Order: sequence, then structure tokens, then C-alpha cells
Amino acid sequence: MKPIQICQHLGQGHIDAYYDELSGKEVRAVLKAGGCSVNVPETAYTQSARRRAWRKRFDAEFGGGNDQLALALLLEWLMRHHRSMLVDYLDFLGVKHRQGETDEDFCATRDEAQLREGVAELLKKYPAAHVATYLLLVGHLQETPVYDQTPEVLTSLGMSADAAAKYVEAHKLSYKPKAQRSPTPMITTQPAA
Repeated sequence: MKPIQICQHLGQGHIDAYYDELSGKEVRAVLKAGGCSVNVPETAYTQSARRRAWRKRFDAEFGGGNDQLALALLLEWLMRHHRSMLVDYLDFLGVKHRQGETDEDFCATRDEAQLREGVAELLKKYPAAHVATYLLLVGHLQETPVYDQTPEVLTSLGMSADAAAKYVEAHKLSYKPKAQRSPTPMITTQPAA
């Protein structure tokens, strides 16, 4: 699931809460990473006025489907404010890490049963939407279908059980491992005469 889809399924209430956890400096970093301007009107001289201007920009970009901004928001929110969840999951899996950061493609080195056991462990300790956000983002970044095909993760994101079951079935039919995807054709242009 792409980051923008994660945000859409979470709903406005969760996105508001995630945004509100970020400092002004973190919001600017997210906007820049998402390819957006951080400039505000001259009249926005208070922190709250700047945050309102940035929030309007966020909402407009999300409405336009800016996946890069969604990715930046989720990463900043996780790494700055919910690192303990990352640490707990990687510790459970026995993955070497530095404060929740690892270069290991652990979704490829651990079996699906162990990855799913970790889901249940996280759900015992953290809010369901936070767990779903983290794991679906990991699935996206590590290009694994495990979390997209785990109904507990999808219902934690806010899907109904029926919608989650349909999503899992559709994902199983449409997902192709990286090795089986057709390469993107190169586009060439003719030199100008």
C-alpha cells in the first residue's frame, strides 16, 4: 500500500493527530521532502499562523495525491515520535538495528509467520492505527506483500473486516514479486534536426 493510501485509510482524525505531534521544524522538513514550498504569507508571523498555512498546503497536496509528502509525513512521525515501536518490532524479530534503524531487508530474511507474530505483539502494546501505519509503510519500503495480506493490519488501519478481506484477495491476485515485474520501457526521443 502506498503512503498516500495509508493516509487516506487512516482518515482525517489520525492525520490531524500525526501532524499535531510534529514540531514546526519537522513540518518544514516534511514539506521540503514532499517537494512543497515552506514559505508562508508575511502576515503569518506567529507559530500558529505558520502552522495553519502549512496545514492548508498539506491538505491541498494530500487532496492532489502527493505520495512523496505522505511518505515524508509518516517517516518523520515514526522516526521522531514513535521510534520505540520500531525498536520493539526489530528486537522481537532479532534484527540488528541502531535505535530502530536497520539496513537489513528483514521482510526477506524472516519468514511470514514470524513477521505476523510480531504484528500481534505490537498490537498488545501500541495503538492499532500506529501499528498499521508502521507495518504498511515497512511493507511499501521493503516491497513485501506480507502486511498488505494480513487482515489484522488492515482492520487496524480502519478498514472493516469485509473490506480488509476483499483487499487481501485483490492484493493476492495483483501482487507480483519484484523479479516478476516487467521492466519499465525506456522512452527515447529523436534528436532535433
